[in-house]
Amino acid sequence: MNLYLIDGNSYFYRAYHAIRGLTNSKGFPTNAIYGFTNMILKIIREKKPDAVAIAFDSPVPTERHRIYEEYKAQRPETPNDLIVQIPHIKEIIKAFNMPAFEMPGYEADDIICTIAKKAASQGVSVFILSGDKDMMQVVGNGIKIYDPMKDVIIDENYVMERFGLPPERITEAMALTGDAIDNIPGVKGIGEKTAKELLSKTGSLDELLNHPERIESERIRKMITDNIENIKLSKVLATIDTNIPIDMSIQDMTIKEPDWPKLLNMFSEFEFKSLIKMIPSKGYEPRGEYRTIKDKNELMKALGI
Repeated sequence: MNLYLIDGNSYFYRAYHAIRGLTNSKGFPTNAIYGFTNMILKIIREKKPDAVAIAFDSPVPTERHRIYEEYKAQRPETPNDLIVQIPHIKEIIKAFNMPAFEMPGYEADDIICTIAKKAASQGVSVFILSGDKDMMQVVGNGIKIYDPMKDVIIDENYVMERFGLPPERITEAMALTGDAIDNIPGVKGIGEKTAKELLSKTGSLDELLNHPERIESERIRKMITDNIENIKLSKVLATIDTNIPIDMSIQDMTIKEPDWPKLLNMFSEFEFKSLIKMIPSKGYEPRGEYRTIKDKNELMKALGI
């Protein structure tokens, strides 16, 4: 069985920016809704997952925000024309009978990686849809990353080739380099190449910090010793919590028959003519013979994909 885990926030932002200016005849913005729905259908069509789950960030501040007020502070405010679409995106997910997780005080990354670890421990092959390097820290033992933008599968070999470190040490590299996307400070002037060189010569980040005299370059040595607290903070910020208290069942995540009438109503409201065409029997009023869809192959046939 394979399970695909999707960062809902990342997906609806990508959908919003990929399609601009789309509205229905009433002037309601629909670009993110339309793009998000098509992105989900693309995953079902091309990857043929047995199970899917989607996670969203909570608006409640996390522990990372508590210890570092500047965490993600540089990110722009969510546009109003995207904000009004988010509840409808979540309703469409519900109509597809896909579980969506959101927990106060936790990020989507924490939810996704906790589910990934639990599912993998049960023998499920897990694919996390992401292009974020911080997710690489959970790769291995049945967990891979699929980067849909680059169409690349990220496994342990990929991580080793890029960073010269195993996945579990990716947070050490990020502690040195920081991360501009999440506003993790790191050490200004240290990039992936330098971090790779420094960490490959030590058994751990702690060893590097405890013995800076072993660093050959005086310039780099000073950069490290001047930023020890920043480095320690950055490692904490970059570390994903994979043990959050979340109830999950693989069975609940398996692909199921959508709520066709609900999808028809929503697609009609938003005037998604191409998506309406995929709905069987236009309104799903059973006439004559009909059957219940029980597996993903039947579902994809019904969807015409």
